[in-house]
Amino acid sequence: MSCRIRVLSSVVCLLLLLLVSFTQAELRRRAFTGASGATAANKFSSRVVGGEVSDVKAAPYQVSLQNSYGNHFCGGVIIHDQYVVTAASCLAGLRKNNVKVVTTTYNDWGLDGWEYAVEEIIPHCNFDQPLYHNDIALIKTKTLFAYDEVTQNITVAPLEDLVEGEKLTMYGWGSTSAAGDFEWELRQVDLSYVPTEKCNATYGGTADLDLGHLCAVGRVGAGACHGDAGGPLVDSQGRLVGVGNWGVPCGHGFPDIFARLSFYYSWIQSTINGCSIS
Repeated sequence: MSCRIRVLSSVVCLLLLLLVSFTQAELRRRAFTGASGATAANKFSSRVVGGEVSDVKAAPYQVSLQNSYGNHFCGGVIIHDQYVVTAASCLAGLRKNNVKVVTTTYNDWGLDGWEYAVEEIIPHCNFDQPLYHNDIALIKTKTLFAYDEVTQNITVAPLEDLVEGEKLTMYGWGSTSAAGDFEWELRQVDLSYVPTEKCNATYGGTADLDLGHLCAVGRVGAGACHGDAGGPLVDSQGRLVGVGNWGVPCGHGFPDIFARLSFYYSWIQSTINGCSIS
């Protein structure tokens, strides 16, 4: 009798293990987005103009946010084993079941990558209050990220220590010109930090800018383009200092505007730790 019980227990355990394996496979699986078959019709919006193609290992924290059809629509940044930071405007109106995080694309979002299902979308509670403010959100994936040579997290800058003219690097996918098609390969462009007061003067003293924003400008013809939201802005120490928000596209010499990560550092850490604050 005891022998039979042990046999039955072994079978039950095996079935449970298989069930868990299949469940995990649904949460994290290999993506096949079929770059060769895509057309301009499902290439959403442009990103970096006037930049250059990034090295494969240049931004291992960069992820592609894609819809359920496998179309890239925004960038995101791995900042924790289970969290991505992006722009809240990227996710407004979207359900978590219609968003997936794709990593390990070897810089080309249209190539095979690992897909991660989304457990929770957490926009800042004051997003767009007022308009264009608090444009930041966290995505919690259902499983931990599997790190490799092209998938890593990045340190978020905890304090504001940027100086005017400091070199910052922006990454993103998309067009190399305002009217061009969406690019497959990840590109990067160097920008220079612009203090808030000077940046605001450039925009004529707009109320759309505050201390929660970070400004960076490139040479004329280089910078962010239409829809460039959620992508990373990194300092020379390799820290994440901003994620793309808004600006005047595309590379016309106006500063590009990012959410300032040091300003939201406490919100990010408390949210990840399960104790959200505004």
